[in-house]
Amino acid sequence: MWRTTWKSMWSHKRRLLGTTMAVLLGVAFLTTSLAIGSTMTAGFDDLYSEANAGTDVVVRNSTVIGSGDSIVRGNLDIDLLDQIEGIDGVLDAVPIIEGSGRIVGDDGSTIGGGGPPTIAGNWAGDSPVNAWQLAEGRAPTDVANGQPYEVVIDRASALTGDLDVGDQTIIQMPEPVDVTIVGVATFGGADSSGPMTYTAFTDAAVAELVGRPGEVTSIRVAAADGVSQDELRNDIAAALPATAEALTGAELTDEMMAEIEGDFLGMFKTILLAFAVIALVVASFSIHNTFSILIAQRSRESALLRALGASRRQVLTSVVGEAIVIGTIASLAGLAVGYGLAVGLKTIMDSAGFDLGFDGVVMATSTIVIAMVVGVGSTLLASFVPALRASRIAPLAALRESAVDSTSASKSRLIGGVVLTGLGIATVATATMADQALVRAGLGALLTLVGAVVLGPV
Repeated sequence: MWRTTWKSMWSHKRRLLGTTMAVLLGVAFLTTSLAIGSTMTAGFDDLYSEANAGTDVVVRNSTVIGSGDSIVRGNLDIDLLDQIEGIDGVLDAVPIIEGSGRIVGDDGSTIGGGGPPTIAGNWAGDSPVNAWQLAEGRAPTDVANGQPYEVVIDRASALTGDLDVGDQTIIQMPEPVDVTIVGVATFGGADSSGPMTYTAFTDAAVAELVGRPGEVTSIRVAAADGVSQDELRNDIAAALPATAEALTGAELTDEMMAEIEGDFLGMFKTILLAFAVIALVVASFSIHNTFSILIAQRSRESALLRALGASRRQVLTSVVGEAIVIGTIASLAGLAVGYGLAVGLKTIMDSAGFDLGFDGVVMATSTIVIAMVVGVGSTLLASFVPALRASRIAPLAALRESAVDSTSASKSRLIGGVVLTGLGIATVATATMADQALVRAGLGALLTLVGAVVLGPV
């Protein structure tokens, strides 16, 4: 039976190639989605860990207003700085003042925004808590009234806006502020913190432009040698008022990762995964149709095997075995193609200015397992009904001159297709009026696609 199965597969090479390509493309998209998601997660984790390596404790206001993307956190009184500096185990404490400011490029257009933050803050100098490092130029200094403010900007914005050290430009805060670029900085070794833009003024300048006198956004603290983050956090927390809180640098990194996962990175993964799901759905229909046609064409062959003594189980196993072979080979090839697509996509992202400073592509064990299980599993599921149909062919069918596929445009197919298509269109049409509109729109598109395929024979 296995020898017969191999010969049968090889005698239908074109259909075999078509089925293999369908599975291969579906698995390739899935592999690309999972690999890019893992790579970006690892990249952001390394980026934030390196950037926060010099920060052992962060002190901030514990009062939060709003939720999701609209969170607003209160400021701290600057007097807390002297109090924190007097605690044993504190090596350095730096006040951080942050607001919003969009950099205007050389062509007059603003850089960034539309979701990712556009930070305007103070330059923390050579302190170990400073997540930014000067790559070109120098730190900003205070200037005389009426003169453009001096700033340091992130290298990604400098490249995007065609800006160099010594250039003058505007920072929208939201009122336009004239500035002179005196330095270009990197974040944890990368050109910027993902899609974020960064502008650094002096303490006095940023307090005047975005802060309130006598208040800071947070205070970053570096611990002395031999003092652990948890120990220093506890000592500082005991001295803080009820309106302030302290967290370790490790906790800050975890929080930043959770925020990027719940916002930009989570949405990006969802978009990629939606393409992979659609590709797999299309592949499943293609596999089902191909096997249905093959079984119809080989009905006399299956009947002849039955007449020669093959059992229904053997015929069923023969078709299922064919599906397993196709699914395994196509899934392995899909893994290779998907890895290549992931490398290409990351190269494009890096060249577009979205460089996380992370080399290579992460191909996690979970990615390989998921891709293989989904590839082989979807092939088996899609081929099961045609395989069951083949096992039910009577031995007397071998005496007939021809075999006709029993598929027809039934009323149930018509009703099911109309319902699925209608639900899909309605889901897409109402997606903008609901929460998680992107997810709803993707689900609606998938339902519409399935409905269209179901209606095809009708």
